[in-house]
Amino acid sequence: MVNSLSHAGIGLLIVLLLGLRGRESKLVVLFSILPDLDFIPYGIFLLLEKNLSSEIRNSLFYLMGHREFMHSILFIIIVVLFLHIMEKNLRLTIACFLAMIGHVYLDYATSWKMRPFFPFIKESSTLGAFDFFDPIITVVSLIPLFIVLLKYQRNKGKWPKMDPLYRYLQKNKRTIVVSLSCVFLIWCALAPVVKLMLAEHVSATENYDISYQNMAPTSFGKFLGAYSFNDTHYKIFEASYWKGVHRSDLIPVNSYEYVTTENYEYISRVAALYDSSLPQEIDYPVYDIKGNSTTSIVTISDARSVYVDHWAYFKVEYIFIFDKENSSYVVFMKDQRNIKRSVPLNRFIDT
Repeated sequence: MVNSLSHAGIGLLIVLLLGLRGRESKLVVLFSILPDLDFIPYGIFLLLEKNLSSEIRNSLFYLMGHREFMHSILFIIIVVLFLHIMEKNLRLTIACFLAMIGHVYLDYATSWKMRPFFPFIKESSTLGAFDFFDPIITVVSLIPLFIVLLKYQRNKGKWPKMDPLYRYLQKNKRTIVVSLSCVFLIWCALAPVVKLMLAEHVSATENYDISYQNMAPTSFGKFLGAYSFNDTHYKIFEASYWKGVHRSDLIPVNSYEYVTTENYEYISRVAALYDSSLPQEIDYPVYDIKGNSTTSIVTISDARSVYVDHWAYFKVEYIFIFDKENSSYVVFMKDQRNIKRSVPLNRFIDT
């Protein structure tokens, strides 16, 4: 379960491993969830974006967007250096650095694309080595939280029936913490390598160079991938460590029935508008066009979305509604919860 709770659990694991106490332990836990506080500047950004030009809006998105600058290596270095200057405590600095780098790595190793090397590399990327509910990460992160909670409850005179377990944990705490740390590090290092081996196996099976990054983890050991099968279709597949490719379908790039010059004009315009916007959630765009004599409606979605019910990254749709008489348009977005909302036009650069 890769979320703020699991990040706090890894922060506590570092605290227990280094034997930190009091204010130092609280600082490490704070730093372990600090990148997720980007919801504050992101909320401000959402309030301001409709009043900004497209260029300024996109520039600020890099700095204020969720999982953007505050999930970058540069941000970690700046914050940790500031901490060290203020505290002059090398052990605390190292602990906070490990807590933040662990947070960014876990997010980067799930399915959501990020820019951890911004501003040096602006292209988004992901390891996509394990899913949000990875059982190994979940167990490793929850045990330190349980140890601390159990100690807190015992000090308040609660949970008396848990005393035998508490004594066992205290007696073997060092062994448990070191073991959890080793499991965490080994899995974080091993998962991307095993996924790479699977991607190479699928590439050999499909006779196509499969994109490592666009194989998205759907559950433990299972991935959803795609590639351009030909000019008109994508091939969508599911693969796992134990079965290889076990499900696949061809998805048309264009889902409309009649190909006309007008269709191509609107599709091309939508493609250019979407390519100018941030964030770029859709990797394998599928276009659908409907309309009448006065209105043209173009929907862009990801080909992989037919394989998933809920997805935080590519399970989105953008609906462009054009007025044919004056070429004006409005845009709506439908997210993974099937909630539809309007999108400010300054998200797109209309050339």
